[in-house]
Amino acid sequence: MPTIKPFYGIRPNPAYAGKVVLDLENLSLQEAKIIRQENPYSFVNMLVPKVENLFLRGSKNELAFKQINENFEEFIEEGVLVQETKPSLYVYQVSREGNTQTGIWTVTSVDDYLNNRIKKHEFTRPEREAVLIDYLQQTGIDANPVLIAYHTVPQIDHLIDEVCLSQPELSFNKAGAIHKLWKTDESSLLSAIVSEFAKLDSTYIADGHHRAAAASLLALRQRELNPNHTRAEEFNFFTSVFMASDQLKIYPFHRLVKDLNGRSKPEFLAELSRHFSIEPTDATVLPGELHEFGMYLDGLWYKLKACSKTYQDGNPLSELDVSILQEMVFNDILDIPDPRTDPRIGSSGGILPLEDLILQVDNGSYAVAFTLFPTSINQLFRVADEGRVMPPKSTWFEPKFQAGLLTHKIN
Repeated sequence: MPTIKPFYGIRPNPAYAGKVVLDLENLSLQEAKIIRQENPYSFVNMLVPKVENLFLRGSKNELAFKQINENFEEFIEEGVLVQETKPSLYVYQVSREGNTQTGIWTVTSVDDYLNNRIKKHEFTRPEREAVLIDYLQQTGIDANPVLIAYHTVPQIDHLIDEVCLSQPELSFNKAGAIHKLWKTDESSLLSAIVSEFAKLDSTYIADGHHRAAAASLLALRQRELNPNHTRAEEFNFFTSVFMASDQLKIYPFHRLVKDLNGRSKPEFLAELSRHFSIEPTDATVLPGELHEFGMYLDGLWYKLKACSKTYQDGNPLSELDVSILQEMVFNDILDIPDPRTDPRIGSSGGILPLEDLILQVDNGSYAVAFTLFPTSINQLFRVADEGRVMPPKSTWFEPKFQAGLLTHKIN
């Protein structure tokens, strides 16, 4: 395990690559429309299309999906996108600010997800799955890969190096990052890569739980509709990038809360002192070690250190800083038992500047902010190995992938 295979990738023509690919992180509908107007080659046309004839029959969604399919075919016909003539595996590499991350881009059997051969650490939401399933079913465009982590294997590293001996199919700079994509369709090298991945004892979803879940649920539907399926059909696989643990970078999700649950500042600090040592400081606090937290309240920074009674040694879920904060502060003091649904709590990804977080407290949008130390990849592995689920917004993984860089068609 896992079961991966070569596929007929669809990638940008090198002349258009920087214009085609699209950063989906925090992309708003309005921003998508502006990009579409300014850049006719953007992959945003496969996400937020301009519907040319509003008098056509069909719902708004049906018309949008029809236009997406037409746009995609047009991109291929005009040579903006290029489809491989042979099944291939790929090596993807991104370099930003002196940090280079490399992995294998492939497609992975949904059975590995369904049978937990690829381990999970997050719950998924049915309403979000439904949106993704609808898109996949109506367009067949599988263009946003699931990031899957594994313990470093020297032999896989060697095979990646071998693929990279050739010239990359794509190499371009976008928003300060250099993206490169190599491919191999050489049979012996493909067999070696597939064989080495089949030997992996454990793999873990790092980012993309909803995408993996949606692809898997759709595959089950398609199997019901196709009783003679062989499980080799493309709908039985989802696009994925496998990266060794030493290639991944994890940032924290910081937390913001709108109010102190009816408590005054002295009362709130007094209750916090039951669980943490509290030290006021003139400096911004970005925690430097496990179980250390920063807190910004009423224009002042505090350094918090969790007391040993706030977590259980040897319990991988209890030891997480996000668990400590959830149980001792949000649940116990602020009455926020479920951060997934409570509108009083917000988050800020660790790559975003702390000034943004501070501003949201200073302007009154939130009452208090907490900064966290990043969850480690080994902590994630331990939680997943025990079949446990981490609190929401526990990790912000890099890299994030550009939509349209490599597309897998499932129909």
